[in-house]
Parts: sequence; structure tokens; C-alpha cells
Amino acid sequence: MKKVISTLATLIISLFILAVFGWMSVNIAKGQKDFGVLNKPIKFMYSFLDQFKESVKEVKKLSPTFMPIWSEVNPVNKLESDIKVLFSYSESDTKRTVILKNLRSDSILYQWNINEEVNQWDRIVNPLMLPNKDLIYFFTDKTGLKRIDSLGNLKWKQDSILAHHSLTTDSLGNLWVCTKQPPKGVATAKYQIDGHDIYYDDDYITYIDIKSGEILFNKSVTAILKSNGIESYLLQASTITDPIHLNDIEPALKTTEYYNEGDVFISIKQSCILLHYRPSTNKVLKVIEGSFSGQHDIDFFNDTCLTIFNNNAYTDWKIQSKKKPNQRIEDAGKFNSNIVRYSFKNKDITILENQVFSENGIFTTTEGLHEYINDSTYFIEEQNVGHYWVVQNGQVIYKNVFRSQHKGHCHLPNWARIIKD
Repeated sequence: MKKVISTLATLIISLFILAVFGWMSVNIAKGQKDFGVLNKPIKFMYSFLDQFKESVKEVKKLSPTFMPIWSEVNPVNKLESDIKVLFSYSESDTKRTVILKNLRSDSILYQWNINEEVNQWDRIVNPLMLPNKDLIYFFTDKTGLKRIDSLGNLKWKQDSILAHHSLTTDSLGNLWVCTKQPPKGVATAKYQIDGHDIYYDDDYITYIDIKSGEILFNKSVTAILKSNGIESYLLQASTITDPIHLNDIEPALKTTEYYNEGDVFISIKQSCILLHYRPSTNKVLKVIEGSFSGQHDIDFFNDTCLTIFNNNAYTDWKIQSKKKPNQRIEDAGKFNSNIVRYSFKNKDITILENQVFSENGIFTTTEGLHEYINDSTYFIEEQNVGHYWVVQNGQVIYKNVFRSQHKGHCHLPNWARIIKD
């Protein structure tokens, strides 16, 4: 009986409180009564659901170029020297901007406003700034590689290719670009297996005159593989429709005992291989493979070594796990991204800085890049979570996201570029 009375009393008190709250809310909303310090909290409470709905609507409207900050970042900035980085980002769904930013002072040194129509998915990826502040850029997987001057005036436009992933310059200052043939989404290559025609997206390596935008060389990666008798690498891919997924071309700037000026190193993500390719003879001199998977971004470390951003992930990301058994199991350890070094001299691969990546949980399944600023300092773009890092002698001296104007969201990384004077 006591329990029933207690429940009934609680119910009556609760109804009374709700009635008072409702009466106060109506009077505050109509401006008929003033309840002093209670006005703001009561107004917040009765308007919370409407505000929440509006917030949800706003987030749903956001372009995919704005990404949630998955966990709050405690920024680190122990930089003692300027580090200048070229970023591209979205001012809004329909406006894109490129800036040159100093990480040490968090200041903008220069800005290009890209005045052309875009949709909410369009990304300017890996733009290139020239010494006179001309800018070369593309919207990924769209026609229209462009060069503009420092004020945004168009100098040339190359409309016959779909550029993607990266832009690099060779010893002559001309451009190597990862490309596809338009239109987007249409198969451009095929092979036959077991009596079936398999159609897929091909990639091209394209060489462009930096002064005119004219195409000087354009070669299918499928044709390179086939003419060198290594087309079976297509079958190592985890996806049939995109078995190549070219994501970087790194040109040799000089001749050494290991490569010639004009050679290029090509990253093929889906087969987890790099090709040392000589365009002048159409020869693949070396297929480099080993302790890396889903890799991006090849760089020369010095005359005898390459470094590679190793995503260390499935090339077609899926989590499919068996049921946990009762018996003892072998533990293969924790996988994170890292940097690997390939030695031309020893022909071996060494994992670098694995401890820093592991301790800080640095991991991205797609994109991602690294760049050595000097022998002891390097920059990392951790694409999937939007984190930027600078590591020196094994210590994190910079960490942050590029925060956007939308609360709780940062700008999606777009292959930022270190600018060295």
C-alpha cells in the first residue's frame, strides 16, 4: 500500500511540475511575465527540440568536404621554424578556396578564390603553387586541369583528361598527372577470363607542358602492364571494376646509377606495387613490392632511397571477422599506417617511425600522404580523420585539424602540399 501511495504522490508532483513549467513557458513565449533568472533555462528547455531538429537539418545539408571531428583534438604546436602548407578547402557547398598557410603562426600568407561553379562533392586535390604564385589545380575526376595567375586569371585549361590524386613536376618543370579518359564512370579497358569479358576503369600517366597545358605524353597503365608482360598484376586487385587505382607519379629529377632523369615511379594501389617505368622506352625496369599495402604518395628521400606512405590497410576496405573462438588464438598484432623506405642499393624495404604511428594511432585506409621537410622532420596528412602531424626526431611537434566554420566539423584533407622556399 505504501508503494502505491508513494508512486501516486510522485506522479502528482511530476504533473504539477510539468503544469508549472508549461504555464511559465507559455508566459515567457508570449512575453506576458518575467521570471528573472529562470527565463533563459526555461526558454532553452522548451526550444531544445526545435533547435536540435534545425541542427540535424544543417548537418545533413553539409557538403561531404566538411567532416565530423570524431574525437576532440588537443592541438600541439611546438614548431620553432615556419612550415608553409598549401591547403584547399570549401568556403561553402559552392565555393572553393586555396590558401598558403604558416602552421607555426597559424596565419594565412596568400589566398586564391576559385571562381567557378561547383557542386557539394567537388574537391580541389593537391594544387600546385609556382614561384610567381600561379596556381595549377583540378577538381578530382572532372575535366579541366587549369593554370591561373596570382589574381585568378586563367592562363590555360586542359579539358581532354580527368585528373585525380596528384600533381608532380619533373626536372624541366613540366607536370606528371594521374588521369582517366572521359567520360567519368565508363569502362576504358577490359580483359577476358574463363570466357567472360571483364570491363574496368583504366588509368593513364599524363605528361603536360606547364607553359601551354599541351599534352606531351599520355599512356594507359593497362598498356604499360601488358607490353611489359606483367598484366597478371590486375588479378591481384580486390576489386574487378578498379583493379589499378593509380594514385601517384614521382619523376626522377637526375640520373644516378639506379635510375635515369625522366624515369617515373608509379604507385598502383590495388596490386600494392610500385613500377619503375622509363617512358622513353616504354619499359618497366622494376616492380617494387613487399611490406606495404594500399600505399599512397611516393617521394625521393635521397639519391638512393624512396619513401612511401604505407596505409597498411585492405585495398578494398571491409571488416569481416569470424566468431571469437574459446580456445587460445595467435595474435598478429595491431596494424597502423607508417612510412616505408625502399633502398635502390640493397633492394630492401624498411619500416620507419612505426612507434610514433602506433603510439598516436595514426591510420587512414584511403589517401594520406607524407613529406620529409628535412632528414629528421616530416609532415603527415591522416586523411580519414582530418589530422595533420609534424614529427621531429620521433616526437610530435605539431598536431591539429583544419577547423571549418561549422561547429564540430573540420575540412576534409585534400592532399596538402609542403612549400619549401
